[in-house]
Amino acid sequence: MKTCSADVSDPKDVERMVETALSFGGGLQVLVNNAAMSHKPANIVDLDPAIWTKTLDINLTGPFFTMKVSIPHMIKAGGGSIINVSSLAGLRCIPGKPAYCASKAGLIHLTLQAALDYGRFKIRCNAVCPAAMTTDMFRGAMEHFAQMAGTNVEDIFSKFSRDVPLHRVAGPEEIAGLCSYLASDDSSFTTGTVIPIDGGAAIVDVSGAAMDRIVQSVEAD
Repeated sequence: MKTCSADVSDPKDVERMVETALSFGGGLQVLVNNAAMSHKPANIVDLDPAIWTKTLDINLTGPFFTMKVSIPHMIKAGGGSIINVSSLAGLRCIPGKPAYCASKAGLIHLTLQAALDYGRFKIRCNAVCPAAMTTDMFRGAMEHFAQMAGTNVEDIFSKFSRDVPLHRVAGPEEIAGLCSYLASDDSSFTTGTVIPIDGGAAIVDVSGAAMDRIVQSVEAD
């Protein structure tokens, strides 16, 4: 399998990446925007403006660049499917993650805009919103919390997923299936959708979950 490394926040790099994909022949029908970065917890007042800018450059401006370059080729090919990997953090807020949450929320609206503007060219655009996954990026972020708590990452995963209906975090392969569906003709009438893939996390009332844990601890005593 051949790859082409690129910085999605650099428009020249994006052009090179798309041209490399086109060099294989067959046109361009599918684009998956999955490049992303997070940042260490910091509230709005304390967040380094450079981190804010870099996060938005990669998570939001990057997909804008890839879509800007790719869409004309999709129009030429007679249509296509764009899959933007946003996050549950684009629908809900995470404490201390203003840049990450804002960038992922912006990506959702960029998705809707593309679906609206380019549907007439048979181009579909949908957003996938995963919750916690066992990716290298997320594991790396959780190492910090594990060290603080004197435990390991798997234990941290178990603790923060206890209120998720499926009681676990997802593997990347569990997101890949949805992306494959959205890329295929099986989803030919699906566009402008925002799909949480989160084990049911989005349906949970955090206050109610906390209250339930209190009740359970009292009953256990």
